[in-house]
Amino acid sequence: MNDLETVNALLESGQTEDGLKMLGELIRHADDELLFGAASVYQQYGFLDEAEHVYKALLGRYPNDSGLLLQISDLLIDKKEENRAIDYLLQIHVLDENYLSAQVMLADLYQLEGLDEVAENKLIGALKIAPDEPVLMLALGELYLATGQALKAVDLLSKIEDDPALEDQNVALKLAEALSLCGEFEQSLKVYRKGLKKEKTLDGLFGYAVTATRIEQYKTAIRSLEELRNLDPGYSTLYPVLAHAYEHEGDLDHALRIIEAGLEEDEYNDRLYKEAGELAVKVNQPKKAGQYFEEWHKLDPESTEALTRLAELKSQEEDYTGIIKLLDSQELDDPMLIWFKATALNRTDQLNEAGKCYESCASAFAANPEFLQEYGEYLREMGKTGEGLRLLEKAVRLSPENQDLASFVERLRQDDRE
Repeated sequence: MNDLETVNALLESGQTEDGLKMLGELIRHADDELLFGAASVYQQYGFLDEAEHVYKALLGRYPNDSGLLLQISDLLIDKKEENRAIDYLLQIHVLDENYLSAQVMLADLYQLEGLDEVAENKLIGALKIAPDEPVLMLALGELYLATGQALKAVDLLSKIEDDPALEDQNVALKLAEALSLCGEFEQSLKVYRKGLKKEKTLDGLFGYAVTATRIEQYKTAIRSLEELRNLDPGYSTLYPVLAHAYEHEGDLDHALRIIEAGLEEDEYNDRLYKEAGELAVKVNQPKKAGQYFEEWHKLDPESTEALTRLAELKSQEEDYTGIIKLLDSQELDDPMLIWFKATALNRTDQLNEAGKCYESCASAFAANPEFLQEYGEYLREMGKTGEGLRLLEKAVRLSPENQDLASFVERLRQDDRE
């Protein structure tokens, strides 16, 4: 066992202090090859500042060594110093054997910086030098996939799907994702199956399931997501999709249990509370639905939808006091919420306040016969019979199939004539 292997063994076994001490002693008398090995060991065990110090010493002797430039760039990426990494990579000459590798790294870094067009240009420029280089085609295909240019991604990835030079990559799963984004769901499923046969990744299983739901293959989606759930129950985005699949298969109770299992894994996921509440409504458990909607509102107090679902549920239970309590603390600008509040105030005989709310949202519901009927009846009760009748007549015109309302309006007309 040589000295670096001894250092590595010490660090690997947790004898960090002894390993670092020995490594420091080695560096004082090391040749260049040993220095490079020492820097790699530092980097491997997360001693990034020490590794950078050694790499810089080597770069002082070999300033144009592209291997060193790649290595220190990789280290700086680990240190979250992307701009410094870019500076080193830009030093690699176009004729250098590592130039193409540098362009791939630069493209990744520019993409991280949000400079997608710069990243694309880097890779296109590299492909002009090496038009059939599969690594470059893969990198550009991945960039197109990440930036929503799925058709371009399909064009590139389909050319290298079975390239032996990319044996260590699962190109099929990337191609399947791109095909799905293009709406080629049947073809996407075939390619997903090929990719998952090679390697079952979590994202691959999820993408396969989501694609299956697009063409209503819910049993396929359920199998894939149940497998994903067994592999990683903490993959929280699977639960709403899996619940919807069970729902489409007619098993609402199981769908609700799936969402509740998701909440055990991710108790701060507002989407899961929303889904749980909606499923609880469908299985006729309003109390449970209310609890889930309350949690959703707590996690996302700015969500108008959460407030609306809570108000809607309380309205169905005729809990008008609860609606007022819920909405009184809010600055309402959503017409539907204002209508809920108006109704609640009306039903609890807070008529003047109710009138202000009705008036505030009236323009938003000028073509809603249900609102017009409710507001019209309120106005008549408040003594504004003519204005109220006009709203009721408009409601009849908008909803001619409502014979009860039509009869009611006709009686009002007769009463007014008398």
